[in-house]
Amino acid sequence: MSTSKEQVAISEVMAFLREWDQGNKTVRSRMLTEFLSQHQGKTCPELELEFAQVASLFLARLTAWLRLTYMFGTCLGLQLKAVGVFLSASSNHRYLIEFLEVGGVLTLLEILGQSNTQEEDKAEALHLLQIVSKAGRRYKELICESYGVKAIAECLATLQAESTQETAQALLESLAHGNPKYQNQVYKGLIALLPCCSPKTQQLVLHTLRIAQDIVKVSYPSIVEPVLNSLRSLHLEVQHEALELIVQLKEYEVKPALLKGLVALLKPVKEGVQKYKILEDPEMMKMTDSLPLFVQQAASAKAIRMLAQDSRELSFELIHLRVVHHLLYAMGNQSHADAQRQASLTLEHFVRTYPLVKDRVSKAMGKDLFQLFMSDTEMLYMKMDDIQADILQSNKVNIPEAMAKIIEDKRVARNLFLNNFNMSRLRSALQKGKKVATAENTDRPTVQRSKRKVTPVKEEPTDVDSSTYHYFYNAEDIGLFRSQLLQWYDETKRELPWRTVAMTEQDIDVRTYAVWVSEIMLQQTQVATVIDYYNKWMKKWPTVEKLAAATLEEVNQMWAGLGYYSRGRRLHEGAQKVVSELGGEIPRTTEMLLKQLPGVGRYTAGAIGSIALGQVTGVVDGNVIRVLCRARAIGADSTSPAVTEALWKIADTLVDPQRPGDFNQAMMELGARVCTPKNALCNQCPVKSHCHAFKKVSVKQEKECRALQSKLDPEVNGSIPDIENCVTSGTCALCLSEPWDAQLGVQNYPRKPVKKAARVERTLVCVLERDGAGEEKEYLLTQRPNKGLLAGMWELPGVLTEEGASAAKQKKALCAEMGKTLGVQLDKQPLEFVGEVIHIFSHIHQTYVVHSMVLPADTDMEDKTTLQWLTSSALGEAAVSTGVKKIMKLYESKKNPKEDSTKMKKRKGLEAKSDKKPKKSKDSSGGGKQLCLTKFFTTSKSN
Repeated sequence: MSTSKEQVAISEVMAFLREWDQGNKTVRSRMLTEFLSQHQGKTCPELELEFAQVASLFLARLTAWLRLTYMFGTCLGLQLKAVGVFLSASSNHRYLIEFLEVGGVLTLLEILGQSNTQEEDKAEALHLLQIVSKAGRRYKELICESYGVKAIAECLATLQAESTQETAQALLESLAHGNPKYQNQVYKGLIALLPCCSPKTQQLVLHTLRIAQDIVKVSYPSIVEPVLNSLRSLHLEVQHEALELIVQLKEYEVKPALLKGLVALLKPVKEGVQKYKILEDPEMMKMTDSLPLFVQQAASAKAIRMLAQDSRELSFELIHLRVVHHLLYAMGNQSHADAQRQASLTLEHFVRTYPLVKDRVSKAMGKDLFQLFMSDTEMLYMKMDDIQADILQSNKVNIPEAMAKIIEDKRVARNLFLNNFNMSRLRSALQKGKKVATAENTDRPTVQRSKRKVTPVKEEPTDVDSSTYHYFYNAEDIGLFRSQLLQWYDETKRELPWRTVAMTEQDIDVRTYAVWVSEIMLQQTQVATVIDYYNKWMKKWPTVEKLAAATLEEVNQMWAGLGYYSRGRRLHEGAQKVVSELGGEIPRTTEMLLKQLPGVGRYTAGAIGSIALGQVTGVVDGNVIRVLCRARAIGADSTSPAVTEALWKIADTLVDPQRPGDFNQAMMELGARVCTPKNALCNQCPVKSHCHAFKKVSVKQEKECRALQSKLDPEVNGSIPDIENCVTSGTCALCLSEPWDAQLGVQNYPRKPVKKAARVERTLVCVLERDGAGEEKEYLLTQRPNKGLLAGMWELPGVLTEEGASAAKQKKALCAEMGKTLGVQLDKQPLEFVGEVIHIFSHIHQTYVVHSMVLPADTDMEDKTTLQWLTSSALGEAAVSTGVKKIMKLYESKKNPKEDSTKMKKRKGLEAKSDKKPKKSKDSSGGGKQLCLTKFFTTSKSN
């Protein structure tokens, strides 16, 4: 029984809540002001004591009012500050979760997107989002899932107050330290912000990008242009951040584009320049039109100097891009002193470092100007006259061309020397031989010998020579390869549902079945696509017995949208065979898996056997082919029998006998994430020391650098490593059959045959509609044959078109086919053209020419098992292909065109009853939905 003191407290709280519920805007504003003055900074227990353990009741009212009124700005600042009192006082995130459960995050993001919201209110919303972000990684994920990165980034671009800008920047930085799944989202959002007009925003974005760059550890080509454009800024803080980011990006894939862009900026192009209105005076505007370009020119010269001083390798790359010519041009720009100064300082570095550059620059400048340049580089621009500036801007210096000529001249001289030397030795030998022959053979008769053609003997390649280069034969190398790869896999592997089952499931049949399902689904399909299908499949059919009891219709329905539908049918057939013929026991060896299960080939059997059963066997799939071909420099057609057998031999040699399943998954993971078809991340590869392709690229680059270095700087010496090659490359069935392409690098391996062009087909399709038993319309579907393309799937009735047939003839053929399908006469029924849908299969480029026809509900038709009428909702769940879904989407869009919904409707009164789902609201951040908190915070493996 409560005490009198508690009764009084409860009465006060109820009176407070009653006053809130009955009060208007003025009353509630006063109550919020009093609440803030009395409870600012209080803890959760203090608030509960003040509100008689029902503080959540007031928080619920507060968030509901916020949700209803934020668009009109009614006491918005007070409401946000009041919510902040609760969120700051939250113990074990109690109030925070209550706030989020009613759509708190989405409300805050919508506030940021409102153009009429005052900046101080946006600052409060950003502050609340910071509290959410600091609560933990999963709360950061909630913000990102609600399209928060886009909303915050767009808000940052429009903010004016520096303190608010810094709050938004700190929030983006916090999100970048969250789930790796959303780091790229933050990174790309920051790149999109770079072109914004506010200098402070640019500075903050560049600073955050530097932090995010080290987190993401990859770069995107789209970053190059906006970063280089940031060098146009007239604000030194922005330029400083841009220069630091450029130095940082030299370690990533965008380095070539970055260097090329920097050199090009030394010769600016004036067309299409954005005009910065420094003063309203027209004459001043005209004079300063090119200022941003000249500022960018100076900053580019400075960036080049920073990169060249940091790395000799970068210096060589810049010289190959004709940086010396461009620097001389920039030195002659008398319209901008800083561009001249920075270009002079940068050129001085190249001149003092490389004698060849010094020689060519001195000839281009002339003796007097060059002496002046060397004696006072930084102040040269003040002592230069117009004629000297014109000489610099019209220079023809081409260091790469000069270097190539020197190399060619030396090559010719060397060959000439060798030829003369060999001829001298030959003459000496002949003279000596002639004297001996004359002394010994004076009495012998002269014999006339006929000339005969000598055919050179080709040595046949031996197994030893071939295995030395294309195979692994050294036990120490094999052991090191295994340990390095498995260590990388243990540290970086993705948490995937089938891997979890393979590691934790004790029942061997359940474990083998789970891996079997995953391997079949992963054939020709990406991991990200498979995960959802796999989870749904295993939830519905967790054992082989459950799958065997299912119907083919159910299997096709579950597989719909995954593609290559014969895989699901074969999996179902295999499950039925295991149950009916093998007593429910899945084969226990790789050989028996291959022999007894339909749809299981050599790779799938090896994968299931090694991962689920611990069989010591290698696997060769597309990813492994790429890894092994590059590791052993196998450049022949990867589909040829010789290459296929070689790859299987290598895979079986390498597989770790202690952890065969993990090793095979590590090989596939390496090919999928590091040794990719294009833009391979060789520097992140754990086994690059064993890779012939990587070594070949590295040696070629080293030779080029050493050759250039020795020409530019004669004092530099050092041996150049040789490129290891197959000793029987002329006749080897595994070597490259085409010349090495330096532009491709490691992508020279493997070489694949040209794909056969897809067959082009046009199919006439008819959407037959009739009134159903309820309010929904029904549509006719027909079942495909049990063999061939999309076997057993349901589709809309149609017929292949005849080549060259007229539209009228095609329409007549389609109408006849519909009559044949239904068993009724439809010659006089009208067909309405809907449109065309393109759908690409692996070997067919299909175009569906879609027509529609409405049938009376009382139309008599034959009853066939291969026909069924489905409503639109039922059709979406049926076993239909993606092509059918595309056709129905087109049909429904033509039948029920959407009304223009660009104008937002004003909200009137209270929203619908609490038991109804709230309608989605489109925010300026691109829309989205508030996720279910219960589901969101359920522990799950990240993918």
